Amino acid sequence: MRSGLWLVLDLDANKRGSMEQQLIALARGLRDRRIPAVMYFAARPAAFPGDDLRKLAVDVRDLPFHRPALAARKLLADGLEERPGLVHLHFVRPYSPLVAAAAASGAKIIVHDHVSLVPRSGLRQAFKLARGRLLNPLVDLRLAVSEHAASTVRDAHGVPADRVRVVENAIDLSRFEQGDGSRLRDELRVGSSKLVVSVARLEDEKGGGALLRAFARVGGDAHLALVGKGSQEQAWKRLASELGIGFRVHFLGLRNDVEHVLAASDLVVVPSQWEEAFGLAVIEAMAAGKPVVVTRSGAMPAIVGDAGIVVSKHDLDAMASAIREVLADDASAAELAAKGRARVQQRYGMERYVREMLAIYSELLPQRWPRAA
Repeated sequence: MRSGLWLVLDLDANKRGSMEQQLIALARGLRDRRIPAVMYFAARPAAFPGDDLRKLAVDVRDLPFHRPALAARKLLADGLEERPGLVHLHFVRPYSPLVAAAAASGAKIIVHDHVSLVPRSGLRQAFKLARGRLLNPLVDLRLAVSEHAASTVRDAHGVPADRVRVVENAIDLSRFEQGDGSRLRDELRVGSSKLVVSVARLEDEKGGGALLRAFARVGGDAHLALVGKGSQEQAWKRLASELGIGFRVHFLGLRNDVEHVLAASDLVVVPSQWEEAFGLAVIEAMAAGKPVVVTRSGAMPAIVGDAGIVVSKHDLDAMASAIREVLADDASAAELAAKGRARVQQRYGMERYVREMLAIYSELLPQRWPRAA
């Protein structure tokens, strides 16, 4: 009899991020229900989350995602030998050979959409829809991280509405409620100056360049800290210097203590220049009790609601004005922070995420899904 769940993740799990914490929470739920779980990663995971997953009886493996044909052959061979009941693919294109390989094992298939798709026009979109009609039946369910992302799956790939569900991301609320920012403020030597923080990959689509240009218009003695790595790091360091704000901009690289970085901040800005499918950095900041400024990007306005300030992606003056407004008005900032914390506690806790995921797994494999121990 088929049994067990495989999660196939084109993810380099090398930091203490919220995605990694979701996996650990899910693994705990699977262990409690005695569901054998296998997780494939793009590389051997770091001690966190790798060691934690193994302690929860997860079989942790790696797969050469950078060589799609080889990865598909490996997944197919493993699937035919071990016969999983359900394969849940993350960060994998829905028409990838990996999906076909997983389906060939006879398992039920979930593809999880973490990005917003872009519907095309003309022949390109006609081709996409034709491809979808041919290959969509390989996938039993498409999961999206937001209603915005789900709408793009339906529109761009022609997936029927009843084959698309939404399970929003979640975070460990307690982690971000217990941050201590004093050490980072000492590290950066910012004293009592206002500190703006942005947590994102240092890539153009994430908007760091736009934030630097907007921050140059803010004035005063505020500082800006950018958390993350990416191809634009050196270019943005040069840009900060050219804008005359290099001495007030701090590039912190990858951090495993993001909760403490957020705790040190007076404002968090998420300046994405593309259509965000979700925005984990937004709910992390809200959980930390910090006011947020976000761009009108994909799902982010819906996530923030009335608990933050939303500006146009390309309006640098509006972004600068919003930053000035929050930094200058402590009472308004505190009100936004309180609304954000209440909103994230209500909607984005980890228990809700695990409960919804296990319910979907149970729905797809009800006859093989034991009850909680």
